[in-house]
Amino acid sequence: MPPSKTLQVELTDEHAPDATPDATAYCIFTDEPRLSPAQTPDDPARRTVEDLLRAGEFKGEADDTLIIHTSDAGTPPHCARRVLLVGLGSHKDFYPDGLRRASGVAVRSAREARVRHLQFVLPGVEHGNASELVRVVAEGAHLGFYENDFYQQHEEGDQPTLEQFTIAAAPDDQLRAALERARIVAEAANWTRALADEPGGSLPPREFARRAAEMASEFGLAVETLGADEIRARGMGGLWGVGQGSDEPPALIVVRYEPEGARAEDELWAFVGKGITFDTGGISIKPAQGMEEMKSDMAGGAAALGALRAVAALKLKRRVVAVVPTAENMPSGRALKPGDIVRTLAGYTIEVVDTDAEGRLVLVDGIAYARTLGATRIVDLATLTGSIIVALGDHRTGLFSNDDEWASRVEAAAARAGEPAWRMPVSDDYKKKIESPIADFKNYGGRPDATAAALLLSKFAADTPWVHLDIAATSWHEESQPHAPAGATGTGVRTLVELVRG
Repeated sequence: MPPSKTLQVELTDEHAPDATPDATAYCIFTDEPRLSPAQTPDDPARRTVEDLLRAGEFKGEADDTLIIHTSDAGTPPHCARRVLLVGLGSHKDFYPDGLRRASGVAVRSAREARVRHLQFVLPGVEHGNASELVRVVAEGAHLGFYENDFYQQHEEGDQPTLEQFTIAAAPDDQLRAALERARIVAEAANWTRALADEPGGSLPPREFARRAAEMASEFGLAVETLGADEIRARGMGGLWGVGQGSDEPPALIVVRYEPEGARAEDELWAFVGKGITFDTGGISIKPAQGMEEMKSDMAGGAAALGALRAVAALKLKRRVVAVVPTAENMPSGRALKPGDIVRTLAGYTIEVVDTDAEGRLVLVDGIAYARTLGATRIVDLATLTGSIIVALGDHRTGLFSNDDEWASRVEAAAARAGEPAWRMPVSDDYKKKIESPIADFKNYGGRPDATAAALLLSKFAADTPWVHLDIAATSWHEESQPHAPAGATGTGVRTLVELVRG
C-alpha cells in the first residue's frame, strides 16, 4: 500500500496577503440567520450569496453543497472567485460533529471541483468556542481528504488536486494547539482506516503485526508479538483454535505506551481489539454475497492500535496497552468444527457451536491476557455481531459494560468524539444463551446475539471494569457518503483518545 496523501491544514487571517484561496466555503443554516454575520463581514460575495438564499436556490440542509462563481468587479485581490456553500441544517440541531462532517463534505466537494486551495470560514462563535470549532473543522478536513484508492491506476492530472485547506481565523497558541491535536487524531484514524480497507490477502496476521511494529517504532511505543507456538503454549485456545484452519498463523500483538514519569503502580488501561484479518465464517461458512467486506473484520484491532499512535503523539499522561489477537478464520481440514471445545487462557472451556462466532473466541483470550498484564480497566472493540446492526442501525455503536461508572466515562468520551454509543443490557438474565451442556460456555446461542456475545466476554473481564464496543455497523460505510468514501470509517480511535484525555 503506498503512503497515504496528507492535506495541509492551516490557520490564516482572511485579510493576510498570502491567503489567496481558489474557493471559500461558507456554512449555511436552514433557518435565520442563514449566513452567520460573523462569517462574511466585508466579503463582496455576501450579497450574491444572500440573493441566492432569498431566491431559495440553496436550502442549507445538512450535507448539501453548491459552488457559485462571483464576479471580478469590485473583488479585492485576495478574495476567491468561487464560493462553496455547505449546509449545516438548523441552528437548534447544530452540534460540533455536524461541523466536522460539513468540513469533510467541503473537502470532497472542493476536490471534485478541482480546487487547489480551499478556505473555510467558521460560523459565529455563538455555536461553540473558537478552539473547539477549529479542532472539529480541521479533523473533518483531514478525515474528508482520505481515499482508499490504493490499488487504482490514475492518469497524470486525473486525480483531485486539493492541496491546502485554510481556516479563516487569526492564529494564536490556543488555536494552533487545537489544529495540531486535530491533525494527530485524524491521521491516526486515517491510518486505521487504511488498515481496515486493505485486502485480506495483503494483510494476514503476520503483516498486520509487522505494520503495528513499524508504527510503534515510529511513535516510540514498545511492541511485542506472540507467534503461533507461544499462543498455543500459553493456553490461548480461543485464538489458536480460530487460527488453526488457515495457512497463515495467528498472532497476538501487544503495543505499550508508558508516559514520561509513569510508575509501575499507576493504573494501566487496556484496549483490546478484534483482529480477524479475513473472516469466511470457517466451517460455518458465510454467504458469498458481501463476504469481501470481511477484510475489515480487524477494524477493532486497527482502532486500538491507531488510538495508541495518537496517545503517544499527544504525550498523554496515562499508561495504556493495546492487545490485538489476530487470525484468519478459514475453512480447511484443520479448522475448528461445530461441536469442538476450546480451552482458553483464563481456564474456561467454550463449546464452539458456530465457527462464524469466532470474534468472541479470540477476544476472550485477548481480555484475559490484558488482565495478566495488570490492566485495571479494559475497553474492547470488535466488529462482533450482525445483531447490533438490527438493534441500532449504523449511527450508534453498541456499548456493554459490567461497571456503570466506567460505562459513563466511555459513553461521554464517545459523545465528545462524535462517535456516539448506546448502552445495551448485559446481565445473567441472558445466561441461558451461553450455557453449554458439555463445556463452561458456548459461543453462540441465537438472538439477541449482541447481548449474548457481550455476556460471554464479561465472564473473562471478571471484576475488572470493562466496556465492550460492538462496532459492526459503525466501522464501515457500505456506500460512499458526502464526507467519506465507501469503506472503513476508523470508528473507535477518536473515542479512545478522548477517553484517555479525560
